Amino acid sequence: MSPSALSAERAPSRPHAMNQHKYIAVAHRDHDYCNPLSAAKFERLLDLLPLEATSRVLDLGCGRAELALRIIERFGSTVIALDHSPYMLDAARERAEWTGALGRLHLDDTDIRDFRADPETFHLSVMLDAGGIAGGMAGICRQLRAWTRSGGYVLVGTGYWKQKPPGELVALLGGRERELLDHPGNVQVGIDAGLVPMHAVTATQDEWDEYEWKFCRSVERHAREQPDDPDVPAMLERARRWRDAYLKWGREALGFAAYLFYRPGARIG
Repeated sequence: MSPSALSAERAPSRPHAMNQHKYIAVAHRDHDYCNPLSAAKFERLLDLLPLEATSRVLDLGCGRAELALRIIERFGSTVIALDHSPYMLDAARERAEWTGALGRLHLDDTDIRDFRADPETFHLSVMLDAGGIAGGMAGICRQLRAWTRSGGYVLVGTGYWKQKPPGELVALLGGRERELLDHPGNVQVGIDAGLVPMHAVTATQDEWDEYEWKFCRSVERHAREQPDDPDVPAMLERARRWRDAYLKWGREALGFAAYLFYRPGARIG
């Protein structure tokens, strides 16, 4: 999944010249899914989808395209996968070529903010932990519903608050905390957008820890392997700053879940 929203939260509020796309790709180079949920939980979500070879799928912020490739492998569907990171798209293309899925995976180097599609185009619309649609979870649900066919499905992955966050964590997130709801709140905004909740999976603490430590290890290893990379000092500062914040506050306050919704048709009568 892409330059993820959670990864963007790792950014200090002050600007700098570090290549953000490279940082996210380096930090996720050992992840299949660029979020804390296990592969088994995504398989459970796929079990619930009635996709087939004629189905069309949209994956916004596809990252390394793990979910898109699993959909192609399981159902033979065609997937339109967007990401604006050349590093992630190169990794996705390499993985698709290796698995023989490139014929059904259409990779598009497009900013999500610039993407346009006809209404009710896709049998499944996915956005896992990616930025680019305004309005947080509510805005994402409304937009994906518009692009999804009646009788289709919407899958959204996002963070949520497990408890009221401390002020230090809020300051580090640089404003995005205002978009985060609690877990029931994420389900409710989907309902408010006209979707029917079908299932949700949440990350365990062990999954969170595995994700975060793997993220940090990848940056540290890159720094050892590429000591002349001019982005290394900023990468290390950012990764270590987030590591410390996660250990001190994030483990207690932050959650992550993927929400599967059904897009009903228009009422008759």
